[in-house]
Amino acid sequence: MTSVYFNLTAPPGEEDAALRWDRMARRLRAQGAGDAVVEALDRLVARAEPGSGTLAAFALDGDPEPAAVEMPDARQPDLAVRGAVPRLLPLLAWLQERPPYVLTLVDRKGADIETCRGGTRTANTRTIDGPDDEIVRNAPGGWSQSRHQHRAEDSWEHNATRVAHALADDLAATGAHMLLLGGDVRAMQYLTKHLPEGVRHEVTVGHVSGGRNRDGARRRRQTQVREQVSRWAGEETRGLLKRLDEGRGPSGLAVEGAAATLRALARGRVGTLLVADDPADRRTAWFGPSPAQVSDRRGSLDESGADPVRHGRLVDVAVRAAVLTGAEVRVLDPGTPDLPAQGIGALCRYA
Repeated sequence: MTSVYFNLTAPPGEEDAALRWDRMARRLRAQGAGDAVVEALDRLVARAEPGSGTLAAFALDGDPEPAAVEMPDARQPDLAVRGAVPRLLPLLAWLQERPPYVLTLVDRKGADIETCRGGTRTANTRTIDGPDDEIVRNAPGGWSQSRHQHRAEDSWEHNATRVAHALADDLAATGAHMLLLGGDVRAMQYLTKHLPEGVRHEVTVGHVSGGRNRDGARRRRQTQVREQVSRWAGEETRGLLKRLDEGRGPSGLAVEGAAATLRALARGRVGTLLVADDPADRRTAWFGPSPAQVSDRRGSLDESGADPVRHGRLVDVAVRAAVLTGAEVRVLDPGTPDLPAQGIGALCRYA
């Protein structure tokens, strides 16, 4: 498996993109990558748009079509490596900073709902307008004023209820745990009131500037969305580390350290793998063809009859096992406080 991360913008003072890629291609050939793989990657790099970000590409030996992901705004150093398992941690770290979310701009008629499924996927926008159009509260005056106000309030609430049901569907479909709201204050109050209880407990609600009308707040709102999504991702990481700390001990649902974490992966116990992405980490682990055949010692896999037995960088082998056994992966910066022992740990599904 060949893994490449190519910075699409040459840092100031460094050689241009063509020279950098030529050097990376030579490095891949020296590591044993075949001509077909290198030529396919060469075509991929040539087609990439220069600009801010990083191109990630992964190719199996002999595969003429590498898998590729463009990572806008990513500041990933150039990397070209061939090994038994792919180098997914930089890509996973970038993706976890871009989780799914739903942005909703509401008024008394309805809402514009922007659904972002996370990562590089394009956001989709749809409009939900309620059936009630009695939205002006102060129109008639006189003895009928109070009745008209009640009718208007009922209309706002009915429309907000329809939006709330649509939002619940979108949140469930995307797996998003973040809802960002902007627009009319009263409409937002009715909307949050009518969100299903389960949604209110599971979703973090944030607020952004502006509303449905073209009010000049779009650029500011985009910045607020990025900031709040990033903050939410950081809070998720801190929450997982807190659970890891609380789960330490013989009766807890947390493990840490290389050997204990790989044993938990081998038993299919891991719900979330937490691993530090340290480029200097050169530790090795072993794995067999089945997802749960993984160990820090080759001998244990030989004894189990795994064939063939291969090896790779420990953290990459752990990520492979986590992905193939349905576990989530949380990538940690090496400088994160309260890292698990040896930079790797897990929250388990059962003891």
